[in-house]
Amino acid sequence: MSNRESVSLETSRLILRTVTLEDIDAVALSWKLDEPPVSRQEAENQVNWMLANHRQNAAGKIVHLCLAIIHKDTCEWIGWCGLDHLDQTRSNPVLFYLLKSSYWGQGLATEAARALLEYAFGEMNLPQVDSAAASDNLASVRVMEKLGMRSLGLDAEGGHAFTLSREEYHER
Repeated sequence: MSNRESVSLETSRLILRTVTLEDIDAVALSWKLDEPPVSRQEAENQVNWMLANHRQNAAGKIVHLCLAIIHKDTCEWIGWCGLDHLDQTRSNPVLFYLLKSSYWGQGLATEAARALLEYAFGEMNLPQVDSAAASDNLASVRVMEKLGMRSLGLDAEGGHAFTLSREEYHER
């Protein structure tokens, strides 16, 4: 795999990395996080879909980047994070993260998102990244604030919209 197809980011407590076909069993268990596992075939389809998207990513352009979040202490697969720009009607890629509920409230979402922004504005040289949180998800709103993202108010669905430019990121 090329450098853009295989991504591995490390923080003090987490490893964020590309999934491969060797991860199918872990993906089956983790795809829906706190819900029952998906079939091995569905997991394989999801991994192939992610890898096909990763092949389209290039400096200055993200199509879709989905990384597993693995806790260093336990080696447990605790969630997903990435950047999504499959919807080309959107101006900018969207930062996303999902964690198993047992890992909420520990600052791990902020840690993962911070590493993704560093990758987005560093190696990928993206000009701007957006994000959003459901209207009742105040924990995610707080994550965006901690990251220094600028609030854009409410989006069309009534959720909280945020953005951050490369320049704003490097000024903080």
